[in-house]
Amino acid sequence: MVSYVVKKVLNNNVVIAVKEECEFILVGKGIGFNAKKGSLITENKVGNVFVKQSSDKSKFDVVLKSIDRKIVGISEEIISLCENELGIKLNAAIHTSLPDHINFAFTRIRKGIKIENPFLNEIMVLYPREYKLAQKALDMINESFDIKLPRDEVGFICMHINAAIVRKNVSDTVEYTRKIGDIMKFISVILKKDIDKSSLAYERTVTHINFVLDRIMKKQTIKNLLLDSIKKQMYNEYGLALKLAIKIESLFSVKVPEDEVGYLAIHLKRLKEL
Repeated sequence: MVSYVVKKVLNNNVVIAVKEECEFILVGKGIGFNAKKGSLITENKVGNVFVKQSSDKSKFDVVLKSIDRKIVGISEEIISLCENELGIKLNAAIHTSLPDHINFAFTRIRKGIKIENPFLNEIMVLYPREYKLAQKALDMINESFDIKLPRDEVGFICMHINAAIVRKNVSDTVEYTRKIGDIMKFISVILKKDIDKSSLAYERTVTHINFVLDRIMKKQTIKNLLLDSIKKQMYNEYGLALKLAIKIESLFSVKVPEDEVGYLAIHLKRLKEL
């Protein structure tokens, strides 16, 4: 059995190692404890392995030089946790984007800058799997560094995890989430009321709009058998739904079908009656 040769220890559970001229990030309980450069680690002690490709190596090396290795270490533990629980390999970009983000969060805390996430409720609804993992990640960070990052930070970590799952840039996930948040703000404006973001009706509306967009992007259509009835019995709500459809179209450069507008009217009625 060919062993890994330790190149750098990041923390007690994460090391950078070399085997057969390839560089790896290894995650395993206690593999970094008492290890040092040149130490050998057998494969049976390794829980998760990330192969550093040449295209990612330079970016990761920059992160290692500019960010506390303990932050890089906890990031790798979080990535390993996510991959094990999801049963997939995340996009390689998260190995640089996550430690960079955590380091930025630490900097803000040290400077006394409040961390706020205006779209936390939308994030919880849009990315439930990722949100649960991000909650665990926040607990790991706070425990490892004896720090108290706020709950809002869960939302930001969640978007990094989602981006790594769908293999898009984090900025794409952030932009999509922001647009959904803008739509919900617009609904509040046209209904002329503050909407309880913790309500089931709010969550259902966010989920429904996400599904509407997914269907439109995939060119899937649905038939609304209640459309004529909705137009008559929910005349006011249908009129507001038309305005909402125009807002969605302007934000996402899509066309919302009339059948979908009818279902939006139902959700607006529920929110109106809160």
